[in-house]
Amino acid sequence: MRGARGLKNSRLPAWVMGLSLGDRLLKLLCEQPESLSSAWDVPRSASLPGLSERLGVVRSALHGHIKNLQNSGLILTRQAHVIDGGSRKRTVIHPTTEGRRAASSFVDEQLSVIGEILGNPPPMVDIVGRKESKSSILSKVNDGESIVVTGLPGIGKSALIRSVAQLLVDAGRTVRWMRFDVDSDVISAGRCLFGSDGPTTREAIVGMLPDDDIVVLDEIQEVHSRHLPKVVELCRGIMERGTCILISRAPVPPGIDREPIRIEGLSVESARIILGEAVNDELGIEVASALGGHPLALGLWSPDDELPTASDAVMSFVQETVLDHLDDEEEATFDELAISPLPLQIDELSRSERVGDLDNRALIRWHNDGMEGQHLIENVRKESWSEEDRESAHRTLADWWSSRDGTRARRIELHHRIGAKDMELPSLLLSSLDEIDSIIPAASASLVEDALDLHPDHSQLRSAAVRIALDRAELEVADKHLDLLTSGPEKRLLTSRLLRFRGESEKADTEEMSSLQELDDEGRLRYGLAGIVRRIDDRIPGKWNSGEANELLVQLDEFESTLPPEHVLTPPARTAVAIARFSIYLGSDLIAEASGVLERLTSIAGSRDPIVRRLRLRLDIINADENEIAMLAARIESEPDISERSRLLHSLIDSRNDLPPVLVAAFERSLLSPLPEHTTTGRRLLAARWRIIARIDRENAIPALQESVHLYRISGCIKLANQLLKEAHSLI
Repeated sequence: MRGARGLKNSRLPAWVMGLSLGDRLLKLLCEQPESLSSAWDVPRSASLPGLSERLGVVRSALHGHIKNLQNSGLILTRQAHVIDGGSRKRTVIHPTTEGRRAASSFVDEQLSVIGEILGNPPPMVDIVGRKESKSSILSKVNDGESIVVTGLPGIGKSALIRSVAQLLVDAGRTVRWMRFDVDSDVISAGRCLFGSDGPTTREAIVGMLPDDDIVVLDEIQEVHSRHLPKVVELCRGIMERGTCILISRAPVPPGIDREPIRIEGLSVESARIILGEAVNDELGIEVASALGGHPLALGLWSPDDELPTASDAVMSFVQETVLDHLDDEEEATFDELAISPLPLQIDELSRSERVGDLDNRALIRWHNDGMEGQHLIENVRKESWSEEDRESAHRTLADWWSSRDGTRARRIELHHRIGAKDMELPSLLLSSLDEIDSIIPAASASLVEDALDLHPDHSQLRSAAVRIALDRAELEVADKHLDLLTSGPEKRLLTSRLLRFRGESEKADTEEMSSLQELDDEGRLRYGLAGIVRRIDDRIPGKWNSGEANELLVQLDEFESTLPPEHVLTPPARTAVAIARFSIYLGSDLIAEASGVLERLTSIAGSRDPIVRRLRLRLDIINADENEIAMLAARIESEPDISERSRLLHSLIDSRNDLPPVLVAAFERSLLSPLPEHTTTGRRLLAARWRIIARIDRENAIPALQESVHLYRISGCIKLANQLLKEAHSLI
């Protein structure tokens, strides 16, 4: 357990603690820029739904205060277009000059914020009640504990922890927030917690988290079953590392074995505050008791609704008071949100005209990346559907998304194709799989898994499932799908990858050679050359062993002799063979032989050819002295292709025992350029990046090496991965 670290200042600003609801409303409105009062498009935060959400009270609780403030000349209201609020104009509220003057007197003390919150936290809202829960959680966090928080949908789990997180930030702590969704996995968690260039393996993520940082893992129940076991492993590792708050709808996923803190409904007194002063005490107490103090349910009730009875469960209240009162247009829009796999932007809805009305009814949940239905309402709505209703809704939306462009559109369309049990699903999925895998890798895995549930005998889908699992180093998943795959050359190639993963190199080579004999010319050419390149890459940078080098040169000769003369891929294959020979000669310190290869390529392609230019630069790197490093780094950084630029820079770094500042700076700049990690080449380059990071950042050397090991493994460089793993173990 990490040592405790107390809050420097745990109290809220005085204006929050001591002001009336009307004053708090005015203070919040004065956060608007003055120019907003005449703008055509205004943010949701200037509308009644946004204000009531931020203040943690029902909309009706604000009506009297808005009227009083308006009569006092402190605010004005008008009709304007609310961003993401549909096409209709809505009432928005702005402070007047006099209102801003009055609100300025509310500021008693402002906290000096020196901490930060990273990742994707929800918007901050004022919460009502929860004083004891907040105090208890804050105390546990300050004692270095990891906790699990559970409760019903809409009960206020995330809002409570967001409030606690803000107190920690105000005290100078760093909070890292990960909000999971259906496309979340370990990779996306690492990127969210650390940024786009963050680590992607459990070991590296846990190892690189600063000891004093607090990690919040929110909505783990949204993770797809395909990724949940690995995500749970990550969560357990983070919780064991240090202070972590895991938020989950009950029940907590299997594998999280800590006793949860269950968030219950608000007390009657707190619930009364949410309902507002317009509701008398007797009625407020009755409503609060009937709804069990559920904050979302309280927010949905209005004085115009029938009084809920004590026998009413929250679910039946939602159905009878909310859903039964939606008109056809509102219902259609809400249903679209309810069955979407991800939050949607306003322009992604097929029917967006009534978004504002749904927002006014408090049925929409807002995120930085879009909107979704309130989970409690969604659950109740979907329980009322028949299977036929559900499939029909998915079919309609699949057609809608098929007309839209982009990777995200294909991912959402395929979700709906699966829900509609579309017979064309396999071909549609396979045609988009590479595109989706390159942008949303977690989605490609879960979509294939869901598609196989509907089409278990589809061999191409099964092969795709194996490839994806191997690319993610999920050997058990790969093994499961391999057992169900029909025998043939593709199964043998995939089996060879799995065997190589497990360290059975001889068996892997046998399977690979057998499969190559069964492939057509193009297959033999592609896979044969890939195997040779893998063997060249699968070694620690440095001088080649002469025996190993000669063996590879013989393989290159044999491969080149079997190239079909008339095949369209033969010329680029001959070029690739020449580059491979150049690399082996260079690594073996056979400079004359390497120069000979370069001269032959130059005579064919010319000195300005990009390949020739890069090989010449590699030759210059080998021959360079210390005075030429800066010039070489500048030449490398002018290379337009990111992959080739990284490869050259890594070669220059690997050629130096000591790294001058100019070279370290060039490497750090290279980290700003993303690599195509969905390709084998990209993964090996990314692995090399992490290997070099381990060399430069000694404090994080072990997790950086662990990340490098993982990337080399999934790209087939098992020997190199094992060598780096030994290096990591030696540092422990």
